[in-house]
Amino acid sequence: MARSVLGRRFKRGETIGDRYQVVKVLGEGGAGCVYRCKDLKKEGDDVAVKLLEDAGEAARFRREARVMNRTRSPHVVKLLDRGFHDKQFPYLAMEFMDGGSVRDLLDRRGKLPIEEACWLLVQTIGGLKATSSVHRDLKPENLLLSKGNKGRGYTLVPGDVEDGVTVKVSDFGLAKSRDAESVSLTHSGQVMGTPVYMSPEQCRNTKRVSVKTDIYALGVILYEMVCGKPPFDANNIYDIMAMHCNDEPKLGRVPSEVRGICERCLRKEPGKRFTSLAALERDLKVVAGLRKAGAKDDDDGEGGGFGIWVVIAIVVLAGLLYAGWYYRERASWLDAIFP
Repeated sequence: MARSVLGRRFKRGETIGDRYQVVKVLGEGGAGCVYRCKDLKKEGDDVAVKLLEDAGEAARFRREARVMNRTRSPHVVKLLDRGFHDKQFPYLAMEFMDGGSVRDLLDRRGKLPIEEACWLLVQTIGGLKATSSVHRDLKPENLLLSKGNKGRGYTLVPGDVEDGVTVKVSDFGLAKSRDAESVSLTHSGQVMGTPVYMSPEQCRNTKRVSVKTDIYALGVILYEMVCGKPPFDANNIYDIMAMHCNDEPKLGRVPSEVRGICERCLRKEPGKRFTSLAALERDLKVVAGLRKAGAKDDDDGEGGGFGIWVVIAIVVLAGLLYAGWYYRERASWLDAIFP
């Protein structure tokens, strides 16, 4: 499909949508550019503003906005605002993550201790489960970090969501609903995703993917975090994709504590990988020291069994409160008519 560039770039000091003053460029992608901005309506709070530059990517831009708008999770980047600059350039304003990305973290540290790597992915899975979608482009660049409090810098503290580094999933432009009836945004012949992190089935056909594709990508990320480099890499995308489809990863490089997890995530056949994100999450929690091996969780599914019971309890309570209010009001009304 021909690229139709909207052609608007912003310099430091310029304002997007009469509200967001540009500080610097954070990154550039196929669809557009992301800027760090000051929110002039909120005392100069930092925000990240993504501006669409390729009109051909408008559908993905809308998809990203929908996924973020419907998701409430401490591990998914928040959508704060959306609109148009000069009534023609679409933008999304999101919370600014001051810790950069996992890619930045790996660039600084080379590789991570296994407990920190597993805790990072536990948080990531929490975000993915909340979206009820297949991300299809999981990679270190799309896992964003907040700086930890209490002087802990960029250290991930397993189980600490208050003062330790928080991980949030971003960039849902390729996200696909887990509903089998959903319409794919993929165009025939295009490579959708980042080849280093793509599953064999995604390399062959981007439309026919499931949550098992995200599980494979998480295995690649885990391998890279604990080994310092991904399992497959080459000089061009086609060789990388061929390696995903045909070569076995060198698991001897992987620390023994997470070797079994990587092996199961990176199986060529989707049916031989972890059965769900929750199943992978359980094993990661064991290595991170957050649960005992063999212990049962309340939540064995993707949506949170405990959460369902909480929702049911809230609905029942609301019904009882409404019934009490209704009968009190009705009694007052009857008393007024029939004194």
